[in-house]
Amino acid sequence: MAHANFVSTQGNKIVDEQGNELFLSGINLGNWLVWEGYLMMGDFNYRTHTQFFNELAGALGSSDKAAEFEYQWRLNYVDEQAIADLKGLGFNSVRVPFNYNLFWWNNQLRDNGFEYFDRLIEWCRKYDMYVLLDMHGAPGYQNPGDHADNVNSNASQPRDSVTFWDGNNVQIAATIWRHIANRYKDEPVVWGYDLINEPVPQDGREYELLPSFIAMRNAIREVDNNHIIVAEGSWWGSDLSKIDWSNGDTQARTGINYKWDDKLVYQIHHYGPVADTQGRENITNNLNIPLIIGEYGETDNGNLLAITNWAKQNLAGYFPWSFKKMSHDRTLWTIPTNNAYEQVKAYINNGGTPPVHLYDAMIAFAQNNVRNGHASHTWHQDFYDGVKPDVTTASCNSSGSGALANGTYIISNVASGRAMDVANVSVADGANIQVWDNFNAANQRWQAVEVGSNVYEFISQNSGSCLDADNGSDNVHQWSCFGSDNQRWALQPLPNGSFRVCSVAGQSALEAQGTGNGANVRTAAATGGDSQSWWFSPVQ
Repeated sequence: MAHANFVSTQGNKIVDEQGNELFLSGINLGNWLVWEGYLMMGDFNYRTHTQFFNELAGALGSSDKAAEFEYQWRLNYVDEQAIADLKGLGFNSVRVPFNYNLFWWNNQLRDNGFEYFDRLIEWCRKYDMYVLLDMHGAPGYQNPGDHADNVNSNASQPRDSVTFWDGNNVQIAATIWRHIANRYKDEPVVWGYDLINEPVPQDGREYELLPSFIAMRNAIREVDNNHIIVAEGSWWGSDLSKIDWSNGDTQARTGINYKWDDKLVYQIHHYGPVADTQGRENITNNLNIPLIIGEYGETDNGNLLAITNWAKQNLAGYFPWSFKKMSHDRTLWTIPTNNAYEQVKAYINNGGTPPVHLYDAMIAFAQNNVRNGHASHTWHQDFYDGVKPDVTTASCNSSGSGALANGTYIISNVASGRAMDVANVSVADGANIQVWDNFNAANQRWQAVEVGSNVYEFISQNSGSCLDADNGSDNVHQWSCFGSDNQRWALQPLPNGSFRVCSVAGQSALEAQGTGNGANVRTAAATGGDSQSWWFSPVQ
């Protein structure tokens, strides 16, 4: 994709910058800029971003400390490695849920959210991905869910807690969208503006939804005619009839009987059986506009795959929920908590003495544990199989295809340029493997010995032990050579001259989990990123 002009629409299709059909195989960056209680606490009690923030402030001793945790979380939960990983898995777009208060505070505009958006856009430009911006939490709360940061709601989700359509809240949202659109009006990586997430108007006020969309659209079009407007159906994004301008009731209640933008996409969400969502495309096909499914998941793998396949066959794109989760497994990667985080949770749930001494540990958790590639994360192949894009992605096979002459090499990670290194110059079995500045030291020199067709053992010159994929984990260490498959590695050449190094035992890729000195080396599902690419430099 060139990112030269702008993504647009053509009938019920989304088209790329050259006018070719573009199917958006996307995924949500959930729990990044809007926390959700079930993901932060591991339970299903009603808890909004703001409520968790306030509870965290109580646990850590001040709002400033909670704000620093929030900031570090936002800097690290989505980073360049995350985008590289998603690209390597075949996704071509991300949906970005955000809270309106990143751009509105004390009754005036502010720019706080742009720090996160700008970084993300640059990474997506680098990895040829598109961005959909989603106002997940709107002023006055557009639904009674905790994910709207609706602090006036509760577990019963009363609709009278929804006040987005009261006062000047719609106008505030329109002002925010104009502010965002003015910044990104010439940015082709951004493909669309998702006006509000999962609207649930108060009972009897559903027909106020379409006029509110038009108000936000008009504000955007004052500064930006390039980007697609994305509108979700009523009742948690499921009911398109309330925004169907060909529907007689909608026409009678709103006075709107026309296509209200030239670049318009409608969106549904669905968390039930696939049979309950089939046929919704008939409305948008009749309107001759594209339809995407912006959220689905939290279901069994069979239903997940069925919804994905339905979307591939009938819609213009799909975005499962979500790329990464804490304490839940219906995702690509699960982030486990640690002891410090569990102590904070216990205080929030049970009270007692505030664990203020855990502030540094919580900051470290936000700086390290939530980042893609952390050693504690669990990969869920079954979820990926259920949402996998129809593209050729990176893979690791048990036979290599890249000829490498027998000899001694410095093996350097492409992401950092640092050399694969036996920690502490150890000669012991089980010594960990890391990356470190290249000193051409003996513990950084590896003898490549071909033991099969383009399959190699890598033997440390320092210890005489083999590079070994640890049985029972994804870690990599050195171990006395004994010829097993977990000490055998297949090489796959990459276009830049580097190699993907694949474990014959696990058919997973050798990966550096960071770019700094001491970053761990492990095996992981092949994604195609630079962290899984390695230079082989002969030792002279």
